[in-house]
Amino acid sequence: MVQCDTTLLGETLANNPFDAITAKVGELLNAKGLQNMENPVTQLIRQGLQDMEFVSLEDFEIQKEVLNRLREKVHALEMRVAELEKRT
Repeated sequence: MVQCDTTLLGETLANNPFDAITAKVGELLNAKGLQNMENPVTQLIRQGLQDMEFVSLEDFEIQKEVLNRLREKVHALEMRVAELEKRT
C-alpha cells in the first residue's frame, strides 16, 4: 500500500486533522493577542472540516483498489460478451 506524508504543522493529519489545524489557529491567535477569538474560530473550523466529509488515506486506497479490480472484471466481461456475440 502506498503511504503518503500527511503532516501539517508538525501534526499527523491522518490521526486527527481537526486538532492539528485548530491547535495551530489557536497558537496564531494567541500570538496576536486574540485569545478570546480562539474558541469561536476553532469551532467554525472544526464544523467546516466535518462538513467536508474527509476520508482517511487508508480508506481511499482501499476504495481505489476495489475500483481497479472492478474495472478489470468489467473489461474481462466485455471481452467475453464480444467473443460470445461473434459465435452467434
